[in-house]
Amino acid sequence: MADQQCIVCGGNLEPAVESPRSSYAELGTYRIDRCTACGAGATMPRPTADELARCYEATYGYSTHDLIEVEKRRRAAAILDWSGVSHGTILDVGCMFGFLLDEARGRGMVTYGIELSPEPAQVAASKGHDVFTGTIEAFAAKHPKLRFDAIFAQHVLEHIPDPHAFLATAKSLLAPGGKLVICVPNFDARLRRLAPRSWGWYQVPVHLHHFSARSLEHLMTATGLDIETSRTRGGDTLFLALSALQTLGMSVGGSAGNGKGGLTKTALRLVGEVTRPYYALGDDELGIIARA
Repeated sequence: MADQQCIVCGGNLEPAVESPRSSYAELGTYRIDRCTACGAGATMPRPTADELARCYEATYGYSTHDLIEVEKRRRAAAILDWSGVSHGTILDVGCMFGFLLDEARGRGMVTYGIELSPEPAQVAASKGHDVFTGTIEAFAAKHPKLRFDAIFAQHVLEHIPDPHAFLATAKSLLAPGGKLVICVPNFDARLRRLAPRSWGWYQVPVHLHHFSARSLEHLMTATGLDIETSRTRGGDTLFLALSALQTLGMSVGGSAGNGKGGLTKTALRLVGEVTRPYYALGDDELGIIARA
């Protein structure tokens, strides 16, 4: 597909955000174009596989998510509640340290995870979860007979070069009537419009796609999934901190810095408690539930 066509629907792209701030690239290296048909954003110029690999190796900060473990666990419980999944076998794609898997197992579910990065995958596996290190396509090839009552993918799809292939594989892994729960940054968020260059979840170039509700629903429907419901929620503490720092013009490495000290963790936890109402009031995260 030509560079000036939308990967989601094939529509035309036009410039939308010039020089978005990001933890992963020098200011001015990338821009975000938007599809005139479905509203999806695309990071341009499209990075090569080698460029992305260097970016992940040099700066991607899984450890930052461990700084807000309490908040991550609370949000995992909320996503499980929203999904309505209360039993059976689930798969969490991009499971990181296994926070959602821990919560699901505590509710009596059988847990599987997929994680690209070996270190967080090992942490999740050490807690007794069945965790595969690799892509969802490689997992499906290794387990051709496994089927899941629900598959979760939180903040994964925006990283995937071919989101059509990802969703098709996820659909093939679902049991009849099984649910696919997708959460992505919401390109139509109010805060993004208020901070047009500094919104915390731009994260170019590792975020290849920037989904609106219309574009994500189009993508999932085109895969043969039936949309059940959708919602928006506010971003987490790291997102809010990153948005604030980037608005002030500060450069932040990794997802929000890699400090792991107890003081940093305590400070972020206090901020998370103060900003907790934003989870219900904000609209930075878009969630969609679909059925196979």
